[in-house]
Amino acid sequence: MYSHFRFYLPVALIGAGAYIAACTPSSSTCESFCQERVENASSWEVDQHASRDFSFYATPSNFSSDLAPGSLLSVEPVTDLFNYSIPSGLSMSRIVYTTNDLNGTTLPASAYVLWPYTPLSTSDQQEQGFPMVAWAHGTSGVLRGCAPSNYRNLQYHFMAPFLLALQGMAVVAPDYAGLGINTLPNGQEIGHPWLSGPSQANDLANSIIAARKAFPSILTAEGPFVAMGHSQGGGAAWAFAEKQVNEPISGYKGTVAIAPPTRTIDHLKNAFGNITEPWAQVIIAGQPKLIAAVTAVFPSYNYSGLTPVSYDRWFNVLKPLDGCLPTDSVAFTNVTADQLAVPDWYEAPEVQRFAKVAESGRKKFKGPLLVVAGEADIVVPLDTVEPAVDDIGHESLSSHSSQPDEVATVG
Repeated sequence: MYSHFRFYLPVALIGAGAYIAACTPSSSTCESFCQERVENASSWEVDQHASRDFSFYATPSNFSSDLAPGSLLSVEPVTDLFNYSIPSGLSMSRIVYTTNDLNGTTLPASAYVLWPYTPLSTSDQQEQGFPMVAWAHGTSGVLRGCAPSNYRNLQYHFMAPFLLALQGMAVVAPDYAGLGINTLPNGQEIGHPWLSGPSQANDLANSIIAARKAFPSILTAEGPFVAMGHSQGGGAAWAFAEKQVNEPISGYKGTVAIAPPTRTIDHLKNAFGNITEPWAQVIIAGQPKLIAAVTAVFPSYNYSGLTPVSYDRWFNVLKPLDGCLPTDSVAFTNVTADQLAVPDWYEAPEVQRFAKVAESGRKKFKGPLLVVAGEADIVVPLDTVEPAVDDIGHESLSSHSSQPDEVATVG
C-alpha cells in the first residue's frame, strides 16, 4: 500500500517546475485549480523516469499465451545507467518474461536485476552462484508508467534493493503485471490487480525462474535466495511463502514480509466506522485503485464502484497522464470521501470474490517467515497484521496434518 509520505509530497509539488506534462480538457470535474496541481505532479513524475521511450515495455513478438509462466522473452544484459541514480559499484539488467494471473492466464511482465560489484562470499558460492534476494515492491501506482524499473532511482523502493546489492546480493525485482507492459499483442489492456498478494507472488516467482534462465552461470538453478517485500510487496512476499508449499522453487531459504496488508476489503469496511482516524483516511482514499484492481481480476465488474466524479477523474485525468505516485492522489483533488466510490460498493459479489482470492496470510506457508510491522504505521496498522500472524498457527494446526513452519514477528 502507500507510504504515508504520499499525502505530504504533493504539497511540495504545487508550482514546482515550469514544464507542463499534459492537459486534461476532457474532464468535466477537474477545473483549473485541479488541473494545475495534476499537471505539476505529472511533470515532476515524468522527470523521475529514466526514459520517456517505453519501447522496452512493448510486448515482445515471441510472446504467446501458450508459453509456460517463467519463460524468458528478452534480456537487456547491461542497462545503460546514464539516466539512473544507481550507486557506484552496482550494475543493472532488465528482462521481459511470462507470468500468470489469478485465472492462470499467461501474461508478459518485466523485471530488473541489480548486480553487486562482487558477490557476498559464501563457502559454496562457486557452485551456487550469487546469493539472491527476490524483491517485491510497494505501491507505485496501477498504470503503465508505474514500473519501478523505469524510474531513475527505481521509484521510492530504491532503499532496500540498493542496500541489499551493496552487501553483495543480486536483487531480482519484478515490476508486476500491468506495470510497464500493459497490453497484449491484440491490444487488450493488462490491468494491474493492486493489493492482490497471490497475483504479485506469481510475478515474483516467475521473475526468479526467468532471471535464472537469463543468467544461468551466476543465478544458478539451485542457488540460495530469500523473498522480501514491503507494503504491497509485503503481501506479495507473504503469499510467495504460501506458494512455496505446493510450487516450491529450489534454493528457497525464507521470506521477510514488511508491513504486509491483509484483508484489505475488511480493513476498508472498518475504516468507515472510524472515518476521522488517519489510517481510515488512507484506505478510503485508495478506493479508486481498489475498484480498478477488482476490475483487473473480474473484468465484468467494469469499475462499477466508481461514482461519476471519480470515474471522470480516473479516465479523463489520471489515465491520459499515465499517472502514478504522486499524480494518482493529486488527480482526486477536491473529491470528497462520499464522491470517491458508490456506497457499499464492496458488497458486490465480484468484490467479495476478490477479497478471498487476493488475500495474503492465514494459510499454510513454507518458512521461515519474518513479518515486520510498525507500531506507528498508519498505512498498514499493527493491529491489522497481528491477527493475521496469530491466525497462521490456528489455521495451520486445525486444518493441516503437519505443523506450520516457523514465523516470527517484529512490531
